[in-house]
Amino acid sequence: MIALLLHGNLQYAEIPKGEIGRVIEKAYVPVLSALLKREIPFALNITGFTLEILPGEVLRLVREGIESGLVEVTGTAYSHAILPLLSLDRVEAQIRRDREAKENLLEVSPRLFFPPELAYDPILPAVLRDNGYSEVFVDGEALVLSSHLNRAIKPVKPLYPHLIKAQRGEGNRYLNYLFGLRELKKSLKLVFQGKVTLEAVRDIDAIPVWVNVNTVVMLGAGRFPLMNPRKAAKWLKNLEDIVLYGTDIEFIGYRDLAGYSITVESFLEVFDALGSETRLPSELPHSGRKLYLRTSSWAPDKSLDIWRLDEGNARLNTLSRNLWGEKAFLAENSDARGWEPLPERRLDAFRAIYEAWRGVDGKPKE
Repeated sequence: MIALLLHGNLQYAEIPKGEIGRVIEKAYVPVLSALLKREIPFALNITGFTLEILPGEVLRLVREGIESGLVEVTGTAYSHAILPLLSLDRVEAQIRRDREAKENLLEVSPRLFFPPELAYDPILPAVLRDNGYSEVFVDGEALVLSSHLNRAIKPVKPLYPHLIKAQRGEGNRYLNYLFGLRELKKSLKLVFQGKVTLEAVRDIDAIPVWVNVNTVVMLGAGRFPLMNPRKAAKWLKNLEDIVLYGTDIEFIGYRDLAGYSITVESFLEVFDALGSETRLPSELPHSGRKLYLRTSSWAPDKSLDIWRLDEGNARLNTLSRNLWGEKAFLAENSDARGWEPLPERRLDAFRAIYEAWRGVDGKPKE
């Protein structure tokens, strides 16, 4: 049994706002339509903010999927905020506002929760349980790398560093890619099946999402050198009861990877070659494991550094700390910080902070 999750966020750090219409046309509509036509069940993790700007055509597709039992809508942070960087009041505000959007637009109250960037800390499950959630998605690699809790003493090393170097264009790209494929295949030995119970402030069941599995699927579907859908399926054939794909919908049909494109057809070729039954993530069995997960994300080093160390990010995090209301949601959007954010995305957050402080009409708040 395998499961599928699609993540949608139209505040994407590296996609211009002027491209939103093309993202919907090239990725959202064809991907959702193809999966529903083939009656492939999947979880849809889409931010409340994104839902509110989606056209009626896409909302109708999602509702059709919900009514037919093919789509399992997850909760998340309303504006894709990195939750461990927020106060608990703001964490709860993000969670509640997202649920409101889904109840209003889709008439569903999600039970599964997907933290943006799989950024997690051990208090999050308690807040989720307080707000009606029974399961949370987590980064599988971070789970197996949580044996040591202080990264200042023992930093987490990426599992496939050469592949990351190849992606960044560092050194000899071809050699790094070859070494990286070997590292990636080896890392699949760490993948375990099924859900786990997290030891946390309040225990909660968790569904691992495996970045290495995602990467194999994407390399195969994109027909990268030495990879294709059948080879990707061969690498993954011994893995059962896992989320086979649990990342951005924008990578299918819209956004290429290092010049290689994934189509809906090539994406589904991996599933067809694997030949496993597809179920909703909530239907995956429990592994019987109970594990502690450190404060982490699905970044290569499992840290939150991408969203806090840069001077601009640090300034945004400091300035947005005491905000409330609509402007706070825009200021907290992680894609203003992002992996490689566009200036317009970053300015959206700075502008929201300024307007919250000064007032939209230029008059200071009393």
